[in-house]
Amino acid sequence: MASIDNVVRPVGSQAKFHTARHSLGILRAVIVTCRYKVSAAYLQEQSLTLHDAIENALATVVLKQGVLRVGITGEDTKEPAFVHLKTIDMRRMIEWKELTIPVSSSKRGQDEAHYEDRLLRSLEKYHEVLWEDLANKPGWKIVVHHDPKQLGALHSASGEGEGLLSFDISFCFHHVLSDGRGAYIFHGDLQRALNTASQPPELQNHILHLPTASMLPPAIDRLIPFSLSWSYILRTVWTELLYPVVVPPFLRRLLRLEPSEADIPWTGAPIDGANPKVHIRTLFTANEAALQKILAQCRAHKTSLTGLLHALIARSLARLVKDKAFRSVTPISIAGYASPSAAFTPSETIHCLVAGFSCEHDRGAIRRLRDDDAAFWGFARDMTARLRAKTASLPRDDLLALYGLVGDWHEFFRGKFGKARDGTWELSNLGSLPAADASVSSGDEKYGEWLVDRAVFTQGANPVGPAIHVNVAGVAGNGVYATVNWQDGIVNADLVEELAVDVQTWVNELGQA
Repeated sequence: MASIDNVVRPVGSQAKFHTARHSLGILRAVIVTCRYKVSAAYLQEQSLTLHDAIENALATVVLKQGVLRVGITGEDTKEPAFVHLKTIDMRRMIEWKELTIPVSSSKRGQDEAHYEDRLLRSLEKYHEVLWEDLANKPGWKIVVHHDPKQLGALHSASGEGEGLLSFDISFCFHHVLSDGRGAYIFHGDLQRALNTASQPPELQNHILHLPTASMLPPAIDRLIPFSLSWSYILRTVWTELLYPVVVPPFLRRLLRLEPSEADIPWTGAPIDGANPKVHIRTLFTANEAALQKILAQCRAHKTSLTGLLHALIARSLARLVKDKAFRSVTPISIAGYASPSAAFTPSETIHCLVAGFSCEHDRGAIRRLRDDDAAFWGFARDMTARLRAKTASLPRDDLLALYGLVGDWHEFFRGKFGKARDGTWELSNLGSLPAADASVSSGDEKYGEWLVDRAVFTQGANPVGPAIHVNVAGVAGNGVYATVNWQDGIVNADLVEELAVDVQTWVNELGQA
């Protein structure tokens, strides 16, 4: 346990949700991977090696972001806290991962497919690893995924601008430190630091010295002005706490208060808290031209991209899981509701500020999606309207405001093991990394700069989450990339593979319309 003078601050009531999940091994890492490009000629002109350039840039980001300079103590207790780390060995924070293309692969398309498959298989492994010794080491790292032929190009390029190198840099992090929005901020900071190409004086012989404690952004309940109505409090306490006790299962069956089996949302197999293995696939990709056509159709049908994607997922599952109700979950960023703080700027500070929104979808609504285009677009509009209404109501009457009433999150989650999951699918849409952060130049790549032209968002098994997780990310001007992941054994792999085929097919059709 850390000494009192080493504690920066308690993690906060809402953040205990994340520390307990990691302590129990049920959510290990969140990862946002961005593809960085830079010319070999530019790197050859620098006085630093590629490894030193990335280490220096990363150290610069760490010095800017307080959450990257702390450890976590007491994760297995009811009162975890952030602790000051006086030094960070940067060699432990950067891992170089080769993604070798088979020699038998001769075509460019095959090379790209092999590389993408190896990237996703690599990310699966990083999602399955717990953060160790958190009291003395940060709960994050970067992994530089690369084809070793790229490094060969670095040494063989002519120095005249030839040879554009590409690296997929994965920011892997404990969810208590950041959310997807925070990961975008991290990558924006890293890209700018790479272009600055300077070594901070605090970095000496790969050791980053941090003599003073971090100024962390305040906990969620100090940043977000939550408010609760009495009707919401009473309804939530009754539903979540009193009803399961006051009205036991046998009485619910006797009084016919339980829904029929077909009306209970399909959520895959019961919760298995002991299996961290995750499977990740590409759900769909769309280039910028296709994305703009899809967004035009969204506008024409008065829906959002998120609403449309919910409808696509629901339509596919309606075909694959017959005559069942579903329940969807949508994470919502609440950074924009934060009160002003000297230690927090919404667009610049890494933090974990996310709420969730659940929607029920009855059998009738799902059944109509299979062949009825009007019902399909109606579903998309309805989801968009629900999400906009929830966003407009925040920060009032949100479950996050009641997290402080949970005295023991470990027991809360253990109590879910073996029971049904709460959701069918989760759709988490990070939006696009701004072009200003990506330094994307329209049509003419800047060979003297590091550029970012793709983002890939992935999550781990999360046994207490929905059966299927869909993760959407992109870079402004460069289209969108979506992944789908699921815990091993919870849903049939063939079902998810067919879901991916359905959604990619429909996205292609919408992108060509």
